[in-house]
Amino acid sequence: MLSSTDMKILWFTCLAWFLPLISSAASIVPCNPKIVNGVMVDNCGICEAGKLLLNVSDWLVMVSGILVVLIIIGGGLILVVSTGNVSAKGSARKLISTALIGYAILLGAWILVDTFMKFLIPGSSYGLNHPLICP
Repeated sequence: MLSSTDMKILWFTCLAWFLPLISSAASIVPCNPKIVNGVMVDNCGICEAGKLLLNVSDWLVMVSGILVVLIIIGGGLILVVSTGNVSAKGSARKLISTALIGYAILLGAWILVDTFMKFLIPGSSYGLNHPLICP
């Protein structure tokens, strides 16, 4: 197993890899209201709230997909390294299968949220590749 120092190094390495993804989260908010001559321009409404929810769910699916790949790689390494240890092989297989089942549940929830939000906003077309169009 990994020592405490190795886990800290692994944690900071993963954080350095995910830092660009975390900083790209700034583009999630769909509107930017401004006050020009005492009048609010680009007012945020219900449709922008729907876009925000879809952007957050898209970002979470992207980040969790990367995490699932890293968990599968880690489980595969544990599976390869544990040549004679039967319990380590079982825990590595369980880790990989749990990650895949969890990601499948997450993708199902993401499809439901995407379809429901596009159903609520009039004028939007359905499908995963169609953006939410505000009237």
